[in-house]
Amino acid sequence: MLDDNIPQPWRARSTLVLTLTLAAVGLGNLQRLPFLMGEHGGGTFFVVYVLALCALSVPVMVAEVVLGGLGRGSPGLALHWAASTANRDSRWRHLGVAQALLALVLAAVAVLTSVWCLHWAGVLYSGALASASAIDIAGEFLAHVENRPALFSNTLMLSAAAGTVSALGIRLGLGFVAWVCLPAVAITLLGVLDFVFVYTDMRPVGEFLFTNRADQWRADSLWQALSAAGVTLGAGLGLGMAFGAQSPTGLPWGRSVLAVAIIDTGFMLVTAVIVSAVLFETNVAPAEGLAALFTGLPYAFANLPLGETYGALFFGAMALIAWAAAAVLLEPMVMLLANEWGLGRASGAILSATLVAMVIAVSLFMGELPLLQLGSLMTQWLLPISMLATAVFVGWLMPRPVLRGELFREPKWLFHCWWVALRWLVPMGCVVWLLGGTL
Repeated sequence: MLDDNIPQPWRARSTLVLTLTLAAVGLGNLQRLPFLMGEHGGGTFFVVYVLALCALSVPVMVAEVVLGGLGRGSPGLALHWAASTANRDSRWRHLGVAQALLALVLAAVAVLTSVWCLHWAGVLYSGALASASAIDIAGEFLAHVENRPALFSNTLMLSAAAGTVSALGIRLGLGFVAWVCLPAVAITLLGVLDFVFVYTDMRPVGEFLFTNRADQWRADSLWQALSAAGVTLGAGLGLGMAFGAQSPTGLPWGRSVLAVAIIDTGFMLVTAVIVSAVLFETNVAPAEGLAALFTGLPYAFANLPLGETYGALFFGAMALIAWAAAAVLLEPMVMLLANEWGLGRASGAILSATLVAMVIAVSLFMGELPLLQLGSLMTQWLLPISMLATAVFVGWLMPRPVLRGELFREPKWLFHCWWVALRWLVPMGCVVWLLGGTL
């Protein structure tokens, strides 16, 4: 039986997959992956990225979902129950609280990203910057960033909307958003992909992204692949525990998470092709970070035939998926406030959204957007530490029969592969990820 404070779960496995995919796509590597694939060996880097995804993020996310299904509560309560079952120290519950806080900060980053994407969608659709120079594009974005009051009001509205969706619960809120937003974004991106096939030369894109160039593999390439794969699924943020606690019992957890990884990789490849094609067609070199996303890419779309329209569609899709990911990322904190502080779901959602708005407000009015630096700190240090702690707890401290009981729907060979990866591959990958951050 579920705890009385936990809402009755959804009935469809597909809703779990779509909701986790929503967060995964929203946390994806739009700012980094096209550049990383091109600069670190193309197809060689992609193969290592996929292997890292299967050996690092997938096992940790499966472990989180198993903990949620076992504990049937917020991340903190799920870890407390699992620790009691394994006769371990109950202070492991603090890991769940820390993960909920990490998810809250990333929700703030996602809301801010959504506001910026919405700005470019509106500017491109208006045609105000048709055939604009790079200086014009950079000036437009700088003016938008420096208008802090307007920027904050927009982030406040999106934070409130994310909190409202979360307050509606799993079925009426997050599940509905997943079923609407993900297909809408997929259809939009396929339309933009068709545009780039018609109006751009795809040959340099194929060479840049997919040609195997092992000679370009560098000393930091493995670390780049591990960090990119580690971030994208949202493992280590308590999402798996939050949604596993509210899912039907007996689901094939392993195959469900693998489905999330496959769908997320498909979205990533489509986005990488679009970004690279548009940039190459306008002689803009792919680059990593915000400069590529919010200056180089708008410039490229503005200087292509019909580019303003398709650029508006592309940035609109990115804004929608980032906002939806923010709503999903609130869930661990909402459950923590509702289950452990007794606030109720609606109050927990309101407070969580308020905290997101406060984090953004502090960042905006401190002058240099420390929220972005905090997000970078999380992905380099805090997230791998969180994933490492989860792997150690589940892989080394939880009894194997208990884990097998939660994963009884999976074949024995798949369970064994997951268990070995969680005990050995994930810790090694996290250590390499952490050491790479010091170089």
